[in-house]
Amino acid sequence: MPRFVLLLILTWLYIAIAGLISLPVLLTPYGLTWLYAEARVGVGCLFRLAGIKLEFAGREALPRHGRVVYMANHQSFLDPPALLLAMPGPVSFLAKQDLFRVPLLGWVMRRGDFVPVNREDREQARQSVQRAAEQVRQGRPLLVFPEGTRSADGTLLPFRMGVFQIAAQAEAMIIPVTIQGTRNCLARKSWRLHPGSVRITIHSPIPARPAPDLSPLAEQVKDVIASSLSESIAI
Repeated sequence: MPRFVLLLILTWLYIAIAGLISLPVLLTPYGLTWLYAEARVGVGCLFRLAGIKLEFAGREALPRHGRVVYMANHQSFLDPPALLLAMPGPVSFLAKQDLFRVPLLGWVMRRGDFVPVNREDREQARQSVQRAAEQVRQGRPLLVFPEGTRSADGTLLPFRMGVFQIAAQAEAMIIPVTIQGTRNCLARKSWRLHPGSVRITIHSPIPARPAPDLSPLAEQVKDVIASSLSESIAI
């Protein structure tokens, strides 16, 4: 727990200091590229301080242009920062609406074109789908977790269909991603951070198109992500 608390403090300090230093740059056309480059430097340092080794498979085949939606399994709070290091260039996220109210962080998230989500309001949720799909159509990659929440035991939870509506509306390529090891480093409902190895496997793209029933597409993506979950990694 002391390790996690220390890294949490260092994370917020980094966000605050880097955010304040970067404010003038963020207002320029190069601000977004700078923001993600800066975030990757900080995240990489924090993972090293935590004793967490990251391994990537398939990253060299990632598309750098076009309509892309990354879909990954979700096991830990460590998943988003780990995936940030795997993705090339700026990438947008779906985020809880409450996070946009946090001082400085909310401004940075809005500047980074993160999409706020309020699942309790159906109309706002629909608008979030449309906004995210429009961003993808314009060439901004989107990273989503189809399970919607972290798995307690590592097994895949049922997939939410909203993320597939985004991909279908944008007629995007879905890139399935399998994350292994983050749950061993920081489990759900735990404050204990452990050193270890994390492997991120990036799979071949799957095209998404509008259809009356997107369930077959969801099952296909789920099967691909699950195909690497049983593989062992070095600890």
